[in-house]
Amino acid sequence: MKFHLFVQRLTRNGRFFPLLITLIFIGVLFLPYYLGYTFVPSDQAFTGILMNPEDSQTYFAKMLQGYDGQWLYTIPFTAEPHEPALVGVFYVWLGQVARLTGLSLTAVWHLSRIIAQIILSLTTYWFVAAFTKEGSERWTAYLLALFGSGLGWVLFLWGQPYWLDAFPVDFKQPGAHLFFTALTYPHITLGTALILFSVWGLWRLQEKSSWRLALALGLAHILLGIAYPFLLYLVALVAVLLYLSKWIAEMRRESAAVDGEERKKPGLFSSFLFPLRSAFFLPLTGQYAIAFLIPLPLYIYFAYVLYTNEVFAAWDVQAATLSAPWPHYLLAYGPMLLLGALHLWRRPSERTAVTPLWMWVLAVALLLYAPLNPQRRFVQGVHVPLAILATLGLLRVILPWLTRSRPWQKLVQHPRYSSEGLAKLLIAGFLFVMSLSNLYIIASVSLSATLQPPDLLFRPLDEVTAVAWLRENGLETAVLLGDYQTGNYVAAQAGQHVVLGHWAETVAYEQKVADVARFYAADTPETWRQQFLQAQHVAYVWYGPREQALGGFDPETAVYLQPIYANTTITIYSVDQTP
Repeated sequence: MKFHLFVQRLTRNGRFFPLLITLIFIGVLFLPYYLGYTFVPSDQAFTGILMNPEDSQTYFAKMLQGYDGQWLYTIPFTAEPHEPALVGVFYVWLGQVARLTGLSLTAVWHLSRIIAQIILSLTTYWFVAAFTKEGSERWTAYLLALFGSGLGWVLFLWGQPYWLDAFPVDFKQPGAHLFFTALTYPHITLGTALILFSVWGLWRLQEKSSWRLALALGLAHILLGIAYPFLLYLVALVAVLLYLSKWIAEMRRESAAVDGEERKKPGLFSSFLFPLRSAFFLPLTGQYAIAFLIPLPLYIYFAYVLYTNEVFAAWDVQAATLSAPWPHYLLAYGPMLLLGALHLWRRPSERTAVTPLWMWVLAVALLLYAPLNPQRRFVQGVHVPLAILATLGLLRVILPWLTRSRPWQKLVQHPRYSSEGLAKLLIAGFLFVMSLSNLYIIASVSLSATLQPPDLLFRPLDEVTAVAWLRENGLETAVLLGDYQTGNYVAAQAGQHVVLGHWAETVAYEQKVADVARFYAADTPETWRQQFLQAQHVAYVWYGPREQALGGFDPETAVYLQPIYANTTITIYSVDQTP
């Protein structure tokens, strides 16, 4: 059978088409990782990370603690002692999986990515199917949701990659589009699938009362709290907006004529309270309450940790991720918003069916610039409802209008053209244009993995062997001093605490950056160095190329430092804390 006929058969069969696309999805996303392991230079080691190495190493640090038998997380990227907490434990528990199965942390990392990608891909198809009718709508929206992006690539053609002092959303924010999400981290990928289930479930409760579904939503929200806690703000706001939209619809129904007969319009207060008198709204209110009361103890615990644990509180304060200027979001989502608005305008009878999608978009618009730390992260998953809305606008409004136009009618008169063929070509062209940013991303990381392996994603073997020595021989409770990138890698791969290691998880990060630079400077008084080491409880000092670049300090001249490990480029010293 010819390949295109095989694909057509799968397309007609709703059970097999998403499986085929999921396999393609996983294969494309795994390609740059495969290239990274295959083409790694002989003097370097591939970390298994494709982007944002600093944050990625924090996830490996959490897995390492789980591998060592911990169930709670203690931040190793800072020297301040503190109690562990049930924060960031998604990766700690993945480490427990590695410990119980005997798999390496890297193997569990990649397996969890692939499993999360499968869950996200199939959940996306299921969500899309709930809001589309015809097969062409379904597969167009599904492909746009999985592989689509925005028009951020236009800024590169324009020569303005830092327009308005911000990098395009398509290339900066993994949560902006599903393809970018799935390329990065399993907790974000799984969290997105949970959001899809939550929004569908909240909408479904308005269609049919179900206490079982309400319970399932509550459990899903607990999982969301473990994987990606602050996104419950997004889900909660969607729930509020859905509830209010249903309330308003019931008020309008009360104010309308019943059975075609006019009746006296009720007073404003009576009309507003009508939903409370509805037998429908009482169980709906209870079910919505259950969906969010079940995870409430977990979030109370999070609040307690941030109130009582100064180190975790400092992490929370420093972890702000502010939104880009709003024109960047128009580039990322503008074409889909426009097509969705056209559908809303031209097909008013279908507005109710897409209300949950628009409530999700509205919730994101409200949260993007809300006074909350994770502003830009609230775009997570919004590409899916936008893909559905854009597909409805394209196939139900734009395409019918085009087929009635004179140019279209002239084209189909050509013996080699057909209306169906032109429609498929138009859809394919739209999907291609909307996927260009992701094509750039996958090409960029693939080329980086083969032609120019970047530092931090590929580590020198001297660093890898020195960290391995620390893992085997260093004190687990010791604190190490080194450059920022050294600390980031040591805390994640060896497990020791470090003075400086992460922009958010290192307490007083800016001050620590200045202090570490001063320590390695040539003209720093020895008394200050010793006092700093003592104040930070430092047991080991790392000295390699990164530290040499900070200043001219020679640790061989310091009588309080004794070498305990050395290779070609790196020496590790123990600190004599004797006064």
